[in-house]
Amino acid sequence: MWTAVDEQADDVPVVIRRGTAADAEAAARLHAGLIGDGFLASLGPRFLRHLYRCVARDPDSFLLMADVGDGPPATPPPVAGFLAGAVDLRALYRRFVWRHGLAATAGSLPRLVAALPRVWETLRHGAGPAPAAAGAELLAIAVDPAWRGRHVGALLVDGFLDELGRRGVAEAQVVVGADNTAAVALYGRAGFRPAATFELHRGTTSLVMRRPG
Repeated sequence: MWTAVDEQADDVPVVIRRGTAADAEAAARLHAGLIGDGFLASLGPRFLRHLYRCVARDPDSFLLMADVGDGPPATPPPVAGFLAGAVDLRALYRRFVWRHGLAATAGSLPRLVAALPRVWETLRHGAGPAPAAAGAELLAIAVDPAWRGRHVGALLVDGFLDELGRRGVAEAQVVVGADNTAAVALYGRAGFRPAATFELHRGTTSLVMRRPG
Protein backbone atom coordinates (compact mmCIF):
# COMPACT_ATOMS: atom_id res chain seq x y z
CA MET A 1 0.00 0.00 0.00
CA TRP A 2 1.26 3.51 -0.83
CA THR A 3 -0.07 6.75 0.66
CA ALA A 4 0.44 10.27 -0.62
CA VAL A 5 -1.01 13.61 0.46
CA ASP A 6 -1.62 16.07 -2.36
CA GLU A 7 -1.51 19.73 -1.34
CA GLN A 8 -3.94 20.58 -4.13
CA ALA A 9 -6.50 18.22 -2.60
CA ASP A 10 -6.87 20.01 0.76
CA ASP A 11 -4.59 17.47 2.40
CA VAL A 12 -6.92 14.57 1.59
CA PRO A 13 -4.78 11.41 1.37
CA VAL A 14 -4.91 9.20 -1.69
CA VAL A 15 -4.05 5.59 -0.91
CA ILE A 16 -2.91 3.26 -3.70
CA ARG A 17 -3.55 -0.38 -2.82
CA ARG A 18 -3.74 -3.77 -4.48
CA GLY A 19 -7.26 -4.41 -5.70
CA THR A 20 -9.26 -7.58 -5.12
CA ALA A 21 -12.11 -9.25 -6.96
CA ALA A 22 -14.47 -7.13 -4.86
CA ASP A 23 -13.07 -4.02 -6.62
CA ALA A 24 -14.06 -5.29 -10.08
CA GLU A 25 -17.37 -3.41 -9.92
CA ALA A 26 -15.67 -0.05 -9.32
CA ALA A 27 -13.00 -0.71 -11.97
CA ALA A 28 -15.67 -1.73 -14.50
CA ARG A 29 -17.70 1.40 -13.75
CA LEU A 30 -14.69 3.67 -14.25
CA HIS A 31 -13.65 1.86 -17.42
CA ALA A 32 -17.14 1.98 -18.94
CA GLY A 33 -17.53 5.67 -18.17
CA LEU A 34 -14.08 6.99 -18.93
CA ILE A 35 -12.22 4.76 -21.40
CA GLY A 36 -13.96 5.25 -24.70
CA ASP A 37 -11.14 4.72 -27.21
CA GLY A 38 -11.24 0.91 -27.16
CA PHE A 39 -13.92 -1.68 -27.76
CA LEU A 40 -14.07 -3.25 -24.28
CA ALA A 41 -16.53 -0.71 -22.89
CA SER A 42 -18.93 -1.53 -25.73
CA LEU A 43 -19.20 -5.11 -24.44
CA GLY A 44 -21.01 -3.90 -21.36
CA PRO A 45 -20.48 -3.80 -17.60
CA ARG A 46 -20.95 -7.57 -17.12
CA PHE A 47 -18.00 -8.31 -19.39
CA LEU A 48 -15.84 -5.68 -17.70
CA ARG A 49 -16.65 -6.99 -14.22
CA HIS A 50 -15.53 -10.50 -15.22
CA LEU A 51 -12.41 -9.09 -16.86
CA TYR A 52 -11.31 -7.17 -13.77
CA ARG A 53 -12.13 -10.05 -11.43
CA CYS A 54 -9.75 -12.11 -13.55
CA VAL A 55 -7.11 -9.37 -13.50
CA ALA A 56 -7.32 -9.14 -9.69
CA ARG A 57 -7.13 -12.91 -9.16
CA ASP A 58 -4.70 -13.99 -11.87
CA PRO A 59 -1.07 -14.54 -10.78
CA ASP A 60 0.18 -12.84 -13.95
CA SER A 61 -1.79 -9.60 -13.50
CA PHE A 62 -2.91 -7.17 -10.82
CA LEU A 63 -5.40 -4.42 -10.10
CA LEU A 64 -4.54 -1.19 -8.28
CA MET A 65 -7.15 1.07 -6.68
CA ALA A 66 -6.80 4.72 -5.63
CA ASP A 67 -8.87 5.29 -2.48
CA VAL A 68 -9.64 8.75 -1.14
CA GLY A 69 -9.61 9.88 2.49
CA ASP A 70 -9.54 8.31 5.92
CA GLY A 71 -13.16 7.36 6.42
CA PRO A 72 -14.48 4.94 9.08
CA PRO A 73 -13.15 1.38 8.60
CA ALA A 74 -16.64 0.04 7.92
CA THR A 75 -17.26 2.62 5.18
CA PRO A 76 -15.67 1.96 1.78
CA PRO A 77 -13.72 5.08 0.77
CA PRO A 78 -14.49 6.82 -2.52
CA VAL A 79 -12.49 5.48 -5.44
CA ALA A 80 -10.52 8.11 -7.35
CA GLY A 81 -9.18 5.76 -10.02
CA PHE A 82 -7.83 2.35 -10.94
CA LEU A 83 -5.05 0.72 -12.92
CA ALA A 84 -4.75 -2.76 -14.42
CA GLY A 85 -1.35 -4.28 -15.16
CA ALA A 86 0.03 -7.62 -16.32
CA VAL A 87 3.43 -9.24 -16.17
CA ASP A 88 2.44 -11.81 -18.80
CA LEU A 89 -0.32 -10.54 -21.08
CA ARG A 90 -0.43 -13.74 -23.10
CA ALA A 91 -1.06 -15.87 -20.00
CA LEU A 92 -3.72 -13.46 -18.72
CA TYR A 93 -5.69 -13.57 -21.98
CA ARG A 94 -5.45 -17.35 -22.13
CA ARG A 95 -6.78 -17.83 -18.60
CA PHE A 96 -9.52 -15.25 -19.09
CA VAL A 97 -10.83 -16.98 -22.20
CA TRP A 98 -10.79 -20.46 -20.63
CA ARG A 99 -12.00 -19.59 -17.13
CA HIS A 100 -14.24 -16.57 -17.65
CA GLY A 101 -15.05 -16.42 -21.34
CA LEU A 102 -18.47 -18.10 -21.25
CA ALA A 103 -19.73 -16.22 -18.19
CA ALA A 104 -18.32 -12.90 -19.39
CA THR A 105 -19.95 -13.09 -22.80
CA ALA A 106 -23.39 -14.24 -21.59
CA GLY A 107 -25.75 -11.44 -22.48
CA SER A 108 -23.08 -9.68 -24.54
CA LEU A 109 -22.97 -12.06 -27.49
CA PRO A 110 -24.50 -9.71 -30.11
CA ARG A 111 -22.10 -6.94 -29.12
CA LEU A 112 -19.20 -9.40 -29.05
CA VAL A 113 -20.01 -10.68 -32.54
CA ALA A 114 -20.14 -7.11 -33.82
CA ALA A 115 -16.77 -6.42 -32.22
CA LEU A 116 -15.05 -9.63 -33.43
CA PRO A 117 -12.53 -7.82 -35.66
CA ARG A 118 -11.37 -5.73 -32.70
CA VAL A 119 -11.38 -8.78 -30.42
CA TRP A 120 -9.04 -10.53 -32.82
CA GLU A 121 -6.79 -7.46 -33.06
CA THR A 122 -6.55 -7.25 -29.26
CA LEU A 123 -5.82 -10.97 -28.81
CA ARG A 124 -3.22 -10.76 -31.55
CA HIS A 125 -1.59 -7.90 -29.65
CA GLY A 126 -1.29 -10.12 -26.58
CA ALA A 127 0.15 -13.04 -28.50
CA GLY A 128 2.07 -11.42 -31.31
CA PRO A 129 5.62 -10.31 -31.96
CA ALA A 130 7.21 -7.01 -30.96
CA PRO A 131 6.23 -4.27 -30.65
CA ALA A 132 2.98 -5.72 -29.34
CA ALA A 133 4.11 -8.44 -26.95
CA ALA A 134 6.92 -7.46 -24.64
CA GLY A 135 6.12 -8.90 -21.24
CA ALA A 136 4.88 -6.57 -18.50
CA GLU A 137 2.28 -4.08 -19.64
CA LEU A 138 0.10 -1.34 -18.21
CA LEU A 139 -3.28 -2.38 -19.58
CA ALA A 140 -5.74 0.29 -18.44
CA ILE A 141 -5.90 3.35 -16.23
CA ALA A 142 -8.76 5.71 -15.41
CA VAL A 143 -9.13 8.60 -12.96
CA ASP A 144 -12.44 10.04 -11.81
CA PRO A 145 -12.83 13.53 -13.35
CA ALA A 146 -13.36 14.98 -9.85
CA TRP A 147 -9.80 13.93 -9.00
CA ARG A 148 -7.99 14.83 -12.19
CA GLY A 149 -5.18 17.33 -11.85
CA ARG A 150 -4.32 15.99 -8.40
CA HIS A 151 -1.64 13.51 -9.48
CA VAL A 152 -3.79 10.40 -8.96
CA GLY A 153 -2.74 9.05 -12.35
CA ALA A 154 0.93 9.54 -11.48
CA LEU A 155 0.45 7.76 -8.15
CA LEU A 156 -1.19 4.82 -9.92
CA VAL A 157 1.64 4.59 -12.46
CA ASP A 158 4.17 4.72 -9.61
CA GLY A 159 2.23 1.92 -7.91
CA PHE A 160 2.38 -0.09 -11.14
CA LEU A 161 6.16 0.26 -11.28
CA ASP A 162 6.50 -0.58 -7.58
CA GLU A 163 4.44 -3.74 -8.07
CA LEU A 164 6.65 -4.79 -10.97
CA GLY A 165 9.70 -4.18 -8.80
CA ARG A 166 8.34 -6.47 -6.10
CA ARG A 167 7.85 -9.14 -8.73
CA GLY A 168 11.39 -8.75 -10.04
CA VAL A 169 10.28 -7.31 -13.38
CA ALA A 170 12.58 -4.64 -14.77
CA GLU A 171 10.99 -3.59 -18.06
CA ALA A 172 7.45 -2.56 -18.98
CA GLN A 173 5.45 -1.09 -21.80
CA VAL A 174 2.15 0.67 -22.39
CA VAL A 175 0.15 1.14 -25.58
CA VAL A 176 -1.55 4.51 -25.90
CA GLY A 177 -3.34 6.41 -28.63
CA ALA A 178 -0.71 8.38 -30.52
CA ASP A 179 -2.84 11.52 -30.26
CA ASN A 180 -3.47 11.19 -26.50
CA THR A 181 -1.00 13.87 -25.50
CA ALA A 182 -1.97 13.88 -21.80
CA ALA A 183 -1.36 10.14 -21.44
CA VAL A 184 1.89 10.29 -23.41
CA ALA A 185 3.11 13.04 -21.08
CA LEU A 186 2.05 11.09 -17.96
CA TYR A 187 3.97 8.00 -19.04
CA GLY A 188 6.92 10.08 -20.18
CA ARG A 189 7.29 11.57 -16.70
CA ALA A 190 7.38 8.01 -15.32
CA GLY A 191 10.28 7.06 -17.58
CA PHE A 192 8.46 5.52 -20.54
CA ARG A 193 9.84 6.43 -23.94
CA PRO A 194 8.29 6.12 -27.42
CA ALA A 195 9.42 2.88 -29.05
CA ALA A 196 7.19 2.23 -32.06
CA THR A 197 3.88 3.04 -33.69
CA PHE A 198 1.43 0.49 -35.05
CA GLU A 199 -2.28 -0.04 -35.63
CA LEU A 200 -3.74 -1.98 -32.71
CA HIS A 201 -7.15 -1.36 -34.31
CA ARG A 202 -7.36 -0.72 -38.03
CA GLY A 203 -7.27 2.96 -38.88
CA THR A 204 -6.12 4.08 -35.41
CA THR A 205 -2.46 4.79 -34.76
CA SER A 206 -1.19 3.54 -31.40
CA LEU A 207 2.09 4.36 -29.75
CA VAL A 208 4.15 1.78 -27.85
CA MET A 209 6.04 3.35 -24.97
CA ARG A 210 8.65 1.32 -23.12
CA ARG A 211 10.41 1.78 -19.81
CA PRO A 212 13.79 0.03 -19.78
CA GLY A 213 15.01 -1.79 -16.72
